[in-house]
Amino acid sequence: MNNHISTIIYNSLLNSKNINIMRKTTLILIAFVSCIGISYAQSPEKFEDYDWFMTKYIKYKVGKADQARELIYSLFKKADEHTGQLVLTFESDMGEWDHIAFFHLENGPGDLNWKKSEMDAAWWKQVCNLSGSEENAKKALDEYNSYIIKQEFSLVRMRNMKKQLNQE
Repeated sequence: MNNHISTIIYNSLLNSKNINIMRKTTLILIAFVSCIGISYAQSPEKFEDYDWFMTKYIKYKVGKADQARELIYSLFKKADEHTGQLVLTFESDMGEWDHIAFFHLENGPGDLNWKKSEMDAAWWKQVCNLSGSEENAKKALDEYNSYIIKQEFSLVRMRNMKKQLNQE
């Protein structure tokens, strides 16, 4: 059906004498692309064997990266381990970002629908326990945030995570 429609549009455009060549080419491309889009749209497909990650890119203030990383590894990373949260972290010495963290979304992108998920609540509880109190945890988080110039977030996926991480 789609091929028939695109053939009709293509032939009518080629036979038209009132349309210049540039407009004909543009309209032919539009007809072709729209028919391709329709045929692909008819077969929905789900991502299989993917794990999703929220990625956080961080740029620290000059001279503050070491202090920020100390807080990450002495407090936040330990809370990740206690809660079972998989966080892959990378330190960069070149490029725009000083630190890149990939936070595994156990239930896929749907985990981002929560203002505060169960994992977030468990993580914060661990940060408070490791800090000695909620007040100390808030101070540590405020201190860490004071080292950041800017941060950006993205959503990425990894195919066959267990296989790639040799956990299969």
